[in-house]
Amino acid sequence: MTQETIKQSSGIAEMEVQYSPLPKKTRIAFGFGPLADQMSHQMFQFLVFTYYYAVVGVNINLLAASFVIFAIWDSINDPLLGPISDRTKSRFGRRGFWVLISIVPFGLINIFLFTPPYFWTNNASDIANAIYMILIIMAYDLFYSIFSVNQLALFSEMFKSEEERGEGNMWKSILTIVGVIIGFVLPTIFINPMAPSDDTPADVVAKIPGMYVVAGIAIGILVIITGFIFFKYGMVEDPVNKSVEQNDDMPSMIQMLKDTFSNKDFIVFCVANLLKWFVFKMLTTIIPLYAIHVLGVQGIMVSVLLLAAFISAAACFPLMKKIGARWGWRNGFIFTQIIWIFVLIPFWFFDGQPILAIIGMIFMGIALSGAMYFVEPILANVIDEDELKTGKASAGSYYGVNGLINRYSTILVFAAIAIVLTGYGWENYLVGGDLDVSGLQTGLKLLLVPISIVGNILVILLLMKYSLHGEKLKDVQKKLKEARMRTK
Repeated sequence: MTQETIKQSSGIAEMEVQYSPLPKKTRIAFGFGPLADQMSHQMFQFLVFTYYYAVVGVNINLLAASFVIFAIWDSINDPLLGPISDRTKSRFGRRGFWVLISIVPFGLINIFLFTPPYFWTNNASDIANAIYMILIIMAYDLFYSIFSVNQLALFSEMFKSEEERGEGNMWKSILTIVGVIIGFVLPTIFINPMAPSDDTPADVVAKIPGMYVVAGIAIGILVIITGFIFFKYGMVEDPVNKSVEQNDDMPSMIQMLKDTFSNKDFIVFCVANLLKWFVFKMLTTIIPLYAIHVLGVQGIMVSVLLLAAFISAAACFPLMKKIGARWGWRNGFIFTQIIWIFVLIPFWFFDGQPILAIIGMIFMGIALSGAMYFVEPILANVIDEDELKTGKASAGSYYGVNGLINRYSTILVFAAIAIVLTGYGWENYLVGGDLDVSGLQTGLKLLLVPISIVGNILVILLLMKYSLHGEKLKDVQKKLKEARMRTK
């Protein structure tokens, strides 16, 4: 929403657009979208492989084939859903329509992830369970992507000024961290043990599938509740998008995707973001094993390490807001990546020192805070520049392609882990088995320190190539305000 003002400067009429600030409750409620998103996504990442391999007992080759099919589907739906959203007309708005119809299915699918034929009868065949798994994770990704792409696309459309983006993104990032923590921690309250072992009593083994369903029900209910809070109180969208002429004359989906992929700054930033997520996911994947075999701790201390980093990150978001406002989003991102490099180095020397590692993870939270915080404002600036060039608001297309590119960070993480830890029993680790500890400490340190540092250096080098900052960004924002005013 805007109000027009006319300023007289040196005898020349100068037109500007002043954006009416969103209420604080709306800025906070906007974060409930990412909260729902991350609660579910983290549970999915945490549980699905272990459940189907270690509990259901699907053959590893069938699992591999299933995830290949899933990866192909995953690479298709995100870049398609974005343009579809951009071209939608509804009394609920472009994004609101898709968010509304996805909330309940998105919540329920968290339960159905854990109800394969095996859940109903132990006599179900391996093929039947594998087919169910393929279909259900594809359905999960469809509803997750519908919700996620549209709630993300709203950021640049709701928060117009740099000040509002800083404030809105702070609350978004804090609630994202809350969602990550819930997605990791809540399932462990209901599921114990995560997988049966040789000495697990038969009556406990029989209860494990039900434990997963209960965890899915808990997350599903939370997703539906927070999703509706987001829709009701956290979304502000013009039903027919009057701010830009784009309902009847939007480009074709193919043209929109071509325009997105031809945006140099966008692609440079997406690759940098991909590598950032590679380092981020490497940390969250390796830290449990690092804690056990390098620090010599297990149980609650493993969770304490990640919680120390996440809580520290959440506490640092107001600082990131100030850094971004003073230095710019790109420069702030580069600064925190440099911090990340220096914080990683001591982890090579923390053998048997869990307290020092916890302190290190607190400082790691500063870097994680920047890595999470600066992404949305930078993407919003890219989308602004595209709107200035084309006259169309295509946030859905950009977030869809960004989601596609980021999906490959997980592949990079597991490829690096497989290469480095070959011979150390990595396959057994995935399902909670024993490891051959010979040389394992060195392998874990290589992944956590030098390989992650190289990833961060590449992020910095790519961000240095990103040109939409400083005076160029100010010029884009000024011209976009003028262009938006002319459409009123």
